[in-house]
Amino acid sequence: MRREAELKQARSAHGDLHPETVRAQHRLAHAFRAARKFNEALRGFDSAVNASIQVHGPNDAQTLRYRSGLANCHFAAGDTNRAIEIFAELLKARRAVLGENHPDTLRSQGSLGNALHSAGRFIEAAALHHRNLGDRERVLGVEHPSTDASRRNLARSLGDDPTVP
Repeated sequence: MRREAELKQARSAHGDLHPETVRAQHRLAHAFRAARKFNEALRGFDSAVNASIQVHGPNDAQTLRYRSGLANCHFAAGDTNRAIEIFAELLKARRAVLGENHPDTLRSQGSLGNALHSAGRFIEAAALHHRNLGDRERVLGVEHPSTDASRRNLARSLGDDPTVP
């Protein structure tokens, strides 16, 4: 696999705790996820997050991106509860580091809403999607593709909630 060779080369050239090596680890994890090899992907994402914490710090934007990959992989692998935990931590960190209006913060807010929806927590999901829609309309505009996605996510959460008539 090409990504494995890239990681091996980065480790050889730079060692384990170098930004290029961490980036290569993250790309390899994405390749495993795309191949639906979730155990390998989760190990790779986890390794990239831990190395990035050492290289960049726990609240660096790059570390937060790697944490997002880990959360998304848990979600794709069907471990929704773990995904919710990581997405909630990530949203809190991105709000603190990047601010309420940063596109990555808004993306994390929507991802947490999607994970809550998948867990059947429709009221929480709808509340988060409602906030995300308002934030995205204000920050990105009413016709932005991400705003449209938030609108669809809110409608889906409301439509799947058995308590909504």
